[in-house]
Amino acid sequence: MNYLKSLGFLVLALVLQQSVVRIISIGTIRPDLLMVALVAVSMRYGSVVGLYSGLTIGLMQDVYAIDTLGANALAKCLVGYCTGLLDEKVIKVMPATKVLFLAVAFLMHDVIYSLSSGIHGGAFWDALLRKTLPSEIYTLLLGALVFYFLVAPSRSESYNS
Repeated sequence: MNYLKSLGFLVLALVLQQSVVRIISIGTIRPDLLMVALVAVSMRYGSVVGLYSGLTIGLMQDVYAIDTLGANALAKCLVGYCTGLLDEKVIKVMPATKVLFLAVAFLMHDVIYSLSSGIHGGAFWDALLRKTLPSEIYTLLLGALVFYFLVAPSRSESYNS
């Protein structure tokens, strides 16, 4: 059941990524709503759900990028699993700490994606500085809002801990 909830949340993020992000982008800088959703789902439901969610959403993205087939699936699968290890049931963290985990996950994703899709050398560093870092800052701002308002534990969950 957790997988179905997370899949619904990720499909909603995919739809928003393909429609709303084009409107709110600043030039070529676009937030990655899928990464925010994947980190939120993984930290909420654990590493196994994060692994399968990352694989599913990565394969959906790979349909659009046939020239780098499998790179999104690999990167999102690893990010989903690693952030799922920080499952909220094991480690209770504040929304600000989740944003830090999102920053690390975003950087990890883009490094894995770039290297697995064949970007090396100067092109790798250029993509990291010109595309990844500005997009990461924009994603972190939106991620902070999502983690604070949507993913924060309810009062009843906080009192039961």
